[in-house]
Amino acid sequence: MSRLCDAIGQEIGPVIYSELRELRAREAGRVMSVLDVGCWDGERTAVYRDILGGAARGIEIFPEQVRHARERGVDVAVVDLETGRFPWADASVDVAVANQVFEHLKNVFLPMSEIARVLAPGGYLVFSVPNLASVHNRLMLAAGRQPSSIRTFGPHVRGFTYRQARAFVAFEGFYEIVHTTGVGFHPLPAQMVKPLARAWPAGSHTPVIVARRVAPAGTAPPWRRWETGEQTFYAASATP
Repeated sequence: MSRLCDAIGQEIGPVIYSELRELRAREAGRVMSVLDVGCWDGERTAVYRDILGGAARGIEIFPEQVRHARERGVDVAVVDLETGRFPWADASVDVAVANQVFEHLKNVFLPMSEIARVLAPGGYLVFSVPNLASVHNRLMLAAGRQPSSIRTFGPHVRGFTYRQARAFVAFEGFYEIVHTTGVGFHPLPAQMVKPLARAWPAGSHTPVIVARRVAPAGTAPPWRRWETGEQTFYAASATP
């Protein structure tokens, strides 16, 4: 299963690089800073920085990976995403990337609120999670099997369909979604199904959502209302 995750990660990376190049072109080549939420060892964060031209920040919690990221020149904050605040000022980042992170979190509201807080008005969020409603997950469920994107004995604790991910990002109009694309139809080779994945992100194994912050400066992120709640079945306030 780890090999599968690695393979999927290799498919998603180039798509995000392409999206960032398009954002830079959209902004007429303007230099933009980037925050990589869950930056791991900073390898991909450094590529984001090279594409966007500005400073690179990252959030990570594993000491060895923090060290590697810092060696690559990434300003890394050691933060538990489910309980901690980001150390940066409001509206201080131009682009935030959250790739394959939120499916690992029970409390998704605090990090989403913090991303919104530090992202400048007009800035962009690139958001990617596995698709619970991908074709292969639908087929597994139809066959009476557990969908691979969320297993009892697995690292994922949240399941997002493509439509739910879009609704989560666009909640109460803080962001407008400007572009989405799909990546892959497991287990087929990514290049073989690339046109289909782009045309039908709701069926792909991983959608990539690009959203622009349209909320003006000083607007409270709408996810803030749930960011400190008990993330359990019994907490009535935990679901928007």
